[in-house]
Amino acid sequence: MIGTKETPLLQQWMSKLLYVYDEMTKKGDYVNAEKVKQLMKKVNNEEFIIAFCGHFSAGKSSMINELIGEPILPSSPIPTSANLVKVKSGKEYARVYYKNEPPIEYPAPYNYDEIKSYCKDGDAIEAIEISHRTDRLPHGIVIMDTPGIDSTDDAHRLATESALHLSDVVFYTMDYNHVQSELNFQFTKELTDHGKSVYLIVNQIDKHREEELSFADFKQSVVQAFRDWNVKIEEIFFTSLKQPDLPYNEFNRLCNFLQKLFHEKDERFALGIKTALKQLLHDHLFFLQEQDAYEEEQLKAQLRDEIQLDDLSERISRIEQEIKTVEKQGGELERQFTAELNNVLEHAYIMPFETRELARSFLESVQPDFKVGLFFAKAKTAAEREKRLLSFYENVKEKVRTNMEWHVRELLVRFLKEHHMAEHDLLQQSQQLTVPFTEELLVRIVKKGAGVTGDYILTYTSDVANEFKRLYRDKAMRLFEQFIMKWRENAEAEIKALESRLNKEKEQRNIQARLEELSQLRKEAYEKLVEVIERDVPLQEHAEERIARLVNETFVIGASKHQENTTNVKKTEERQTNEAKSGKTAVKLEAEKAIADLYHTVELIKDVKGMKRFIDELNEKAQRLKNRSFTVALFGAFSAGKSSFANALIGEKVLPVSPNPTTATINKIVPPAPGYPHGTVIVQLKTREQIFNDLQMSLRYFGLKAETLEEAFKLSKKALDIESVDAREKPHYSFIKAVVHGYEAIENDLGTKLCVDLEAFGQYVADETKACFVEWIELYYACPLTEQGITLVDTPGADSVNARHTGVAFEYIKNADAVLFVTYYNHAFSKADREFLIQLGRVKDAFSMDKMFFIVNAADLAHSHDELADVLAYVKEQLVRFGIRNPRLYPLSSRFALEEKTGKTGETNYGILTESGIRRFEADFQRFIIDELTSLAIEGAYAEMNRVRRTISEYIAQAQLDMNAKQAKLQKIRQEQAEMKELFQEAAAETELYALEQEIAELVHYIKQRIFLRFGDWFKEIFNPAALREDVRDVKKALEACLDELLSSIGFDLAQEMRATSLRVEKFIVEQLRERFKRLYAKAAAIHHGITFTDFEHYEFAALQFETGLHNIDRSRFKKALSFYKNAKSFFERDEKRWMREELEKQLQEPVDDYLQENKEFLLRVYLEQYVHAVNRLNEHLQQQSTDYFAGFISALTEPVNMEHLQLIEAKLADMSAHIETGTND
Repeated sequence: MIGTKETPLLQQWMSKLLYVYDEMTKKGDYVNAEKVKQLMKKVNNEEFIIAFCGHFSAGKSSMINELIGEPILPSSPIPTSANLVKVKSGKEYARVYYKNEPPIEYPAPYNYDEIKSYCKDGDAIEAIEISHRTDRLPHGIVIMDTPGIDSTDDAHRLATESALHLSDVVFYTMDYNHVQSELNFQFTKELTDHGKSVYLIVNQIDKHREEELSFADFKQSVVQAFRDWNVKIEEIFFTSLKQPDLPYNEFNRLCNFLQKLFHEKDERFALGIKTALKQLLHDHLFFLQEQDAYEEEQLKAQLRDEIQLDDLSERISRIEQEIKTVEKQGGELERQFTAELNNVLEHAYIMPFETRELARSFLESVQPDFKVGLFFAKAKTAAEREKRLLSFYENVKEKVRTNMEWHVRELLVRFLKEHHMAEHDLLQQSQQLTVPFTEELLVRIVKKGAGVTGDYILTYTSDVANEFKRLYRDKAMRLFEQFIMKWRENAEAEIKALESRLNKEKEQRNIQARLEELSQLRKEAYEKLVEVIERDVPLQEHAEERIARLVNETFVIGASKHQENTTNVKKTEERQTNEAKSGKTAVKLEAEKAIADLYHTVELIKDVKGMKRFIDELNEKAQRLKNRSFTVALFGAFSAGKSSFANALIGEKVLPVSPNPTTATINKIVPPAPGYPHGTVIVQLKTREQIFNDLQMSLRYFGLKAETLEEAFKLSKKALDIESVDAREKPHYSFIKAVVHGYEAIENDLGTKLCVDLEAFGQYVADETKACFVEWIELYYACPLTEQGITLVDTPGADSVNARHTGVAFEYIKNADAVLFVTYYNHAFSKADREFLIQLGRVKDAFSMDKMFFIVNAADLAHSHDELADVLAYVKEQLVRFGIRNPRLYPLSSRFALEEKTGKTGETNYGILTESGIRRFEADFQRFIIDELTSLAIEGAYAEMNRVRRTISEYIAQAQLDMNAKQAKLQKIRQEQAEMKELFQEAAAETELYALEQEIAELVHYIKQRIFLRFGDWFKEIFNPAALREDVRDVKKALEACLDELLSSIGFDLAQEMRATSLRVEKFIVEQLRERFKRLYAKAAAIHHGITFTDFEHYEFAALQFETGLHNIDRSRFKKALSFYKNAKSFFERDEKRWMREELEKQLQEPVDDYLQENKEFLLRVYLEQYVHAVNRLNEHLQQQSTDYFAGFISALTEPVNMEHLQLIEAKLADMSAHIETGTND
């Protein structure tokens, strides 16, 4: 408490925290201020907090109970702690902190079960604090239990993350089988990056099997995995609460280490406060960024591009200088042009000697005393004068044109072009510039009374030249005036544009200055608070009173309900005691009898006319019963114990088992066959093309693409050099690594089938460097399972990297006789399982029989029958959520089952289980596979024999008619045969095809609705705080990775929806064909009463391939959506993610529509064609049977008949089928 007993160090921390609290409150950051207040309470109470977090089923609560010595916390393999629970030593009470109500304190004695139930209420309750008298926890030590971070409830993870700032030490707890979960690496890296002391606990190591993997190797793989992720872990503890005596159980070491921590609490306490406060300041900085985000967003939206203030100022100076230059340029142009024009005119030499001589001659002619000749002197003188003037005029005209006019024109044109004014009108005028003049100009310039002297000739010619210079100057300047007017117009427009640019640049400068100011203010506020951590802060006035108000809590004292625990004890489902063996024997005998009866019937009727169709059908049914086989597909995530369960079914340890992902191949356990004796293993290796395609897919995650396999290998080595690999890339990195390391040894065998022994089989299944090259493996193995004709297909895990496995898995779901899905007791469903189970839910109703079985493996981990019942109820609830109603659910232990079958029971403790549970499963499984499916085949066989009997009866009746009756009957029969032939030529009606089109259109239409119903969940799951951590270096890359994953998820779901739709369409077609068969059968019976038809074997549909959707989508369409991300804080806490989600959803509408339209057209094209083909096959089937039937009928009417033989056949057939109900055609 605050007071004199508080140490100076704690006082200092209180002063610092109060100062930070006030600053955050002033800024409006109430979320982080509240966390600082929580730290103040922690300091005030001197609590050293040790947090346990991790998987929801890893045993956190159980471990805390063990450490305290009492079962204070609820524990279960399904999510229990839905909120934070703090446990400490002291006066007995329980405090419940509600989200929207005052906290309540329950003083001792209180009802433990009641408090435990509060621990599970994550909706109304925020935290629970339990104070308990115990010697196990020293004073000041608080153990904090947190919700499982991998639970399906997002609120659990948020509750955990929001409270870890209070912890001084974090123990991250994992289930033995789920150490390799990506979430572990992401979450622990986040914690260590924030400066937390993190210790790992790998719990439930009692699941380890030394014969499958040495513990030393397992331990090393754990250490290496976290090292690969650059997670700085202090210590790793391997523990088991279930089997304390295990040699590698480090629970005692953990207890000793906790004691060490207790002793070091004072040293670690201040460091924990400092680390937490630094992180909160970092969070506060994000808050400030988010606070400024709207203003910054508005400002940045106005910025053309990001540029520094100095650069903007330089731009502004340049524009201002450009404006001054343009303003000056007008006067400069005039001076420049005048000067150049003067220069041109000054140097225009138009009075050379020749011209001056002509001038002299002309001047002589204008003298008063000029006279030519004696006779007709007047006329001759006038003519001479005219001649001399004309000669002078023509010469001057030529000299002016060539020595003056051309140069003036050239000057004007050049000037126009140099100043970008060469418009058509001005340019044309300049090119055509001329000064027209007549001889009169030359006469006018002559001065009266001037004599013809050398001086005057020079004066005159100079006057003439100057006159032309004046004329051309005036003409050129008039043109220049037009030019300058136009230039000034352009200049004014240019100045306006420059001034507009100037104003915009000034606006940009102001915006950039404001942005830098905001950034600087945040930086100063942050650095000011950071500085507070490093120096002493004087206690503020009235600080003690304020701190007391902040840290002291008031409680409503609550009364415990002390309700009697009247809850009925849940029991596991009643175990069925019926042994499969007796059922199996009965059905086997029935099948053998049916086969004998079928062959006997063939023998009886082989010589009877019209029986060919029956003989073929009977032989085929006999062969099917004799060689009956069943395909059972096994599914489940890699860590569910799928291979262990397969071994339990087989009764021997055949498939390799490991806690790491192994089943990367499709493994078929098949009955031995001729040429393939027991123990034969056939390994089909992938082709070079398949390896190339698989590498291409994985390289894409690293931004790499190859054109050839050789190039793919080069790029693969480049990918392996990448230092940091994120969760999305990790499985692809492992695949590439396995291919690169294993390729050389297997290169020459690619695309071939290898025959190997059992020892090599284990390597091809479990060794990644070999398994990555395997397409499928067939193991021919004799065991009770395969002896019943069952082929067990062990598929790749739901989280397989191989894209082809999705399509293969669907074909097995569709065509297998039974589907087994294995999940793990302690980890009901991984996220990888979810998509697969949703697909099972989609297609379940498309099957005529429920062929799905769900196994909850490792049920021996249950601590009580109540807990087992809880887990089964939880699994059932989850399956119903995925669309799987009334699931067949079987809890069992594969290891226990294998020991039962191998006679080794009693060697291992299996908890509450007294038997493995395999018998109940096998009884139901055998009943379905052997009894139900085989019984259907037996019923079909006897139904066919009944049809034979009825036809024989018809033949007997016809043979007994008199001759007249036979003739009449024969005539009628031929008429009926013609009618029936016409009936069976009926093509597929337009209405049928339209109904099929409508069905496909409706099915595809609803896909879009379902896709976008899931969109919000995908977005929330993918754009999560772990993927977009505050410290992520390359935000753009992280966002693009999230976008890729989102598109991949939607694209995958689109393809899965199309696969499910194809199955629904096929079911619709089968129903249509069945209706058509019934309709035609009824019409045929109306034509001829007594005719029978063998059931039409339903049409076999070819497997359709659907490309993953959106894989070629243009990423640029999402640029705007991704731009809504500013920082992690604002994105997640201020709901900015909503804007991104809405924009992404908007942008995805069209691509999803395009994908669905394209595939709808594909379905229409394929299934309309297949339906027409199936109708034709059905018509042929009925036509052939009617032809055979009438042939026998006509034979009975027209040929001698051995009546006694037919009657004997009828009697024997009646005896054979007496105990079987007649078929559907009766």
